[in-house]
Amino acid sequence: MKKIKTLIITSMLVILTLIVVLLSGCAGKANYAEADLNFDGLAEAPTQEAMAKAIPVDKTKISLSDTDTTDQAVLDSIEYIIRLANQNLIDCDFFAGGAYGSGVAQMVIAGEPIVGSMQTRDIRIFDNNTYYFDTYGLVVDGYILNKNGQRGKDVNEATFTILAKALNFTKRVYSPNNQDFYFSKNGKSNQDSLLKFPDQNAIVFNNPKSTKMSYDEYMKMTYSRFSYKGFTSDDYDTEKPITAGLLKYDAETGIYYLEAEINCNDETLKYSNDDMLENGAINKFRYAQKRVKIEIWECGLIRTYINKNKWEATILGTIKGSSDNIYEQWFSYDKSKLDKMNIDQSLKDALMK
Repeated sequence: MKKIKTLIITSMLVILTLIVVLLSGCAGKANYAEADLNFDGLAEAPTQEAMAKAIPVDKTKISLSDTDTTDQAVLDSIEYIIRLANQNLIDCDFFAGGAYGSGVAQMVIAGEPIVGSMQTRDIRIFDNNTYYFDTYGLVVDGYILNKNGQRGKDVNEATFTILAKALNFTKRVYSPNNQDFYFSKNGKSNQDSLLKFPDQNAIVFNNPKSTKMSYDEYMKMTYSRFSYKGFTSDDYDTEKPITAGLLKYDAETGIYYLEAEINCNDETLKYSNDDMLENGAINKFRYAQKRVKIEIWECGLIRTYINKNKWEATILGTIKGSSDNIYEQWFSYDKSKLDKMNIDQSLKDALMK
């Protein structure tokens, strides 16, 4: 019996790990609200300097639609504007981004449906070949689902503690030159860390042990297709990367708004799938749905990015799991607005020791 219980708990840990990899989480036991991303000029209009360097949207290549459509002209327009904005972000001299993730995963273990959830936070800053990335996630809930589909009893505190200890994560990356990358994990965090975001003291790395890697090694670790600076690794070179979507333009604000259903049945999401299958416990993995919502300034720079997805997986041969997730990121191109994201040099230097 003890071995069976151990196997059940281990299986739960393996499955819930999927949430971490996908930057998912949720509100449950702690009932956290979505992170406030209204700080440090996030989502404000780019500076004149940033706009001057970016390639603007070519309106002659754009077909608009206020509603979801499969019109290929609109889908081609969406693909064009996503590619453009992603490349402009890669090419810009400075950007800062703040993000949160949330979601819920469900799995059946020993005939019992278990629901687990996490929340994540992250910030990243690129400033003329220096790069800083901070991310963390915490388990906020775990409970049994009743036969009627309603929330049942919480997993006991001992199990919740095990889940939190195994799955809570912190990661910090610093590059002083866009060539050498210093990566550290396992900083100290707790439930208050989610509420402190984006305070640079939300997580603490005491004498961090960092791993030094090259640009190519960091690209491989992050499963980045074009550059780790981009906001997407999706492969839009496939035959039909977008299956449906809409694209609108607000002349008053100069903002394009798009929604797109990403093809989950071809190779468009190959990089994300490969990242998940890296875990040897995962036998099968697929995205059941992915819908992105993106705002882009007419100068061609991204304003906000929202990724909503659902996935299904088979773990350890027979255990099936599924999840609903959301990831939202806001961008700024004005270095003078940095306050909460103006990271102390001491935090960066600590990773290089």
